[in-house]
Amino acid sequence: MNGIMKNFYLSFLLIFSFISVNAQQDDLFTYKTIDIVSALGARVNLAELPVLPEVHIANIKPIPSPLSDFQQQKLSLDLQRTKVNKQPTLYKKAAAVAPTVSRSFSANVSQGAPNDNDFSIGNNGMMISCVNTNFQVYNDTGKYLFGRTLSAFGKVLGVLDRTYDPRTIYDPEMDRFILVFLQGSTSEDTRIIIGFSTTNDPTKTWNLYQLPGNVTGDSSWSDYPIVSLSKDELFITVNRLKDNGSWQEGFIESYIWQVDKMKGYSGDSLPQKVYNNIRYNGKPIWSLCPAKGGSKLYGPGAYFLSHRPSDKMNDTVFVHYISNTIKSGTATLTTRVLRSPLTYGLQPNAIQPNAVKLQTNDARVLSAMYENGVISYVGNTIDTNLFSPAVYFGRIHEIWTATPRLEASIISSDTLDYGYPSIAYVGSGQNGDHSSMITFSHVSSKQFPGTSVVYVDRNFNVSGPVFVKKGEGDFKYQGGNLERWGDYTGIQKKYNELGVAWMNGSWGTIGNQYRSWIGRVKTNDPLSGIIAQNSQEKFVGKAYPNPVSEEINFEFESKQKKLLRMELYSIDGKYHALIGADWAKPGLNQLTLDTRDLPPGMYFVNLLSDEGIQQTFKFIVQH
Repeated sequence: MNGIMKNFYLSFLLIFSFISVNAQQDDLFTYKTIDIVSALGARVNLAELPVLPEVHIANIKPIPSPLSDFQQQKLSLDLQRTKVNKQPTLYKKAAAVAPTVSRSFSANVSQGAPNDNDFSIGNNGMMISCVNTNFQVYNDTGKYLFGRTLSAFGKVLGVLDRTYDPRTIYDPEMDRFILVFLQGSTSEDTRIIIGFSTTNDPTKTWNLYQLPGNVTGDSSWSDYPIVSLSKDELFITVNRLKDNGSWQEGFIESYIWQVDKMKGYSGDSLPQKVYNNIRYNGKPIWSLCPAKGGSKLYGPGAYFLSHRPSDKMNDTVFVHYISNTIKSGTATLTTRVLRSPLTYGLQPNAIQPNAVKLQTNDARVLSAMYENGVISYVGNTIDTNLFSPAVYFGRIHEIWTATPRLEASIISSDTLDYGYPSIAYVGSGQNGDHSSMITFSHVSSKQFPGTSVVYVDRNFNVSGPVFVKKGEGDFKYQGGNLERWGDYTGIQKKYNELGVAWMNGSWGTIGNQYRSWIGRVKTNDPLSGIIAQNSQEKFVGKAYPNPVSEEINFEFESKQKKLLRMELYSIDGKYHALIGADWAKPGLNQLTLDTRDLPPGMYFVNLLSDEGIQQTFKFIVQH
């Protein structure tokens, strides 16, 4: 910790000691980085793309092989479930007001398994719905506008014979769409394909790039991407797997790709920073989930969460943070280890009416969002009272402070199995309003596979579930006694409609197909119309003594409690340090900075909130 960090403190009337989160780096945490630049692969007009048939080989009678340790654990849980006497759930929160499904319609058909739903919608109502083999574009009336297979979309880049795991995200600041998917599941051909739309119409022109899925040059490949956006960048996390190994037994480590999104929109060469060898106490971090922006995009930093997903029970939550942009030249990755008040754990498989089970995978973090100092996140877990697959829902409050506060809940049912949740913000944008929608898949021995949603209010109360789409048949694709179910669902806030989210999930047809369903969901919470007051408040303050030789004080008035970040710059605009982060309180606040280690010259301190720069102090250091 340098001299600047040692002697920084913020006060409310009386000065108190403060420790910066970003100055802390656990000695047990290690990582490496690789810098890459990828040329534009192609610019394509979707109207000119060929219509290619979807071809997928189903292994309807796999060759028997010994069960892995992970499969043995799941088999044991399934067996235990048949012997458990269900107990009433003791930790349910009081119900919030249930949301309304105001519009919904049938969407993509997948020729593979699992469905792997993802979704994005623009402010103009145009939306992208993805499944494991294709993507389709609709408007908000449900009218189909365009669709192609993933392989046809990227065909101009070369042979794409194994495309899967699509992700899509909408950029509300640039009014553009991004589509990410993978090619290949061997070290010989493993690529991350990225498409950037050049307008707000996703049926028009896209810039395509292909990133290497094997940056280490060994026998490994990339799997299971998750994406998020900051104001400046696209983040992609992937899991690195061994050749000829399952995702459970072949896992090596997780990567983070940091990508300059502005270059992608313009079609320039694409700078990237890859964070690899991410380890804690010598063990690789498994399956990192980036936190998307809630009411808007944030930056320049970005948060990521991870669990110990294959443990039977655990309470560890890893919070990772990339501090700055690639362009800044100062981006670093830090991690913190937190403890949740409620454990998560490996869950049994779900059960269909035909008695064939659906895979529930593990207890990784599947979806997360950041809003005004709070991270909300969801994943699969077990309800230990019911011994059934359930949704784990957590919030981490005051994430920038030295002592974040965690709360958690389990969303479950004594008549349905739940799995593969995703979360989106639907609050007012007001400080303290972290209202959200959570969608997930449901199934039971009496209910065909379908999609549900719940609303969570600002007080962490969870509504009762609402069916977005009930299934009409079982999933039957691979054959045998275990079918795929997930691996994820999609949901997004409609940025220009208060309290509204759009989502897509899977449902089983009468013919036992995987099918997608799109729905518009709206909160009925009477508090959802309350908009933040004074959210654009600008501070008024002063700096003294100025010039300074040893220690300078910055005073400013605030009308409300607000989370602030303090950044130091030199006169030429060069970023020096994130001095710290803490809450400013209503009234007179004081920030004190030790300047003895700063070279003589002119400097600026910016006080930033989620709304942007609130105050800039200019001062001169003289020794």
